[in-house]
Amino acid sequence: MSNIYFRYNSQTLNYERVFPSWKQRIWVVFRLLLIGTFIGSGLFAIAFYAFDSPREQQLKKENKLILAQYQILSKRIDENQKILDELQSRDNGLYRTFFNADPIPEDIRRPGIGGTNRYEALLNLSNSKLIIETTRKLDMVTRELYVQSNSYDELLDLLKTKEERIKHTPAIHPLKSKDLKRQSSGFGMRMHPIYGVLQLHSGIDFTAEIGTPIYATADGTVESTKYSSGYGNCVIIDHGFGYKTLYGHCRDFSVRPGQKVVRGEKIASVGMTGASTGPHVHYEVHVKGRPDNPAKYLFMDLSPEDYEKALVLSENQ
Repeated sequence: MSNIYFRYNSQTLNYERVFPSWKQRIWVVFRLLLIGTFIGSGLFAIAFYAFDSPREQQLKKENKLILAQYQILSKRIDENQKILDELQSRDNGLYRTFFNADPIPEDIRRPGIGGTNRYEALLNLSNSKLIIETTRKLDMVTRELYVQSNSYDELLDLLKTKEERIKHTPAIHPLKSKDLKRQSSGFGMRMHPIYGVLQLHSGIDFTAEIGTPIYATADGTVESTKYSSGYGNCVIIDHGFGYKTLYGHCRDFSVRPGQKVVRGEKIASVGMTGASTGPHVHYEVHVKGRPDNPAKYLFMDLSPEDYEKALVLSENQ
């Protein structure tokens, strides 16, 4: 009950009840409302921060599920990246080598993700580090898959010209087996027999009698027939697809520049012109402008066992 106040009246000698003024009544109501507001706000704040609403509880469960899915997705991307790395390794080291295609550079296979603020919109999310890293991995794998897909398209085009490429790939011995005496010098660094200096021997020397026929090792077009101070009379054939062959120390020529030749066609005969210590043919294979071991290109004339022996012999100086 509300407090009731009385005041003593000395004139009437009685206690008279005191009624509050309207200002006092307003203040009392305001004070009660203010106290109630503070108490209510405090209770609301405690309930808001201490207890989750059903909607909030549902959202937290969903966030945990999303986080778990991102973690699983990140691991699966890592696993797929390993598979993609293996495909890229086979592509560069096997498939593209088989077709004599240049390997795809690393900076093209793994391009950078441009833009410093590319993932700025994700910074304000909870678990932003995991989300950004997973998104970055996915972007990287997507780009690498695009490059790999283009590489397979290129290899498919090369495969369509396989028969033509085989015809133009050096694959036989420049001399008939019955005419070949021995291999006198292999591919690699050696002491020059005339000049006495260590230098690269960019081909293989096959000894034979003077006048022994020399044959084109693949289809192509005769690029030149000329005398060179080191090679003597030499024939150079452009086979296309990045291949060229050189036949040095010839006695004479059987072809002329611009002439089309096929594998096994006679192009010259063995001599000892130029810097030569005896009759032989100096045979070189160039792949995209660089000399390669010619023993690798004798596979059509040799059994697998003899081919392995030829490779070993060609590198024995």
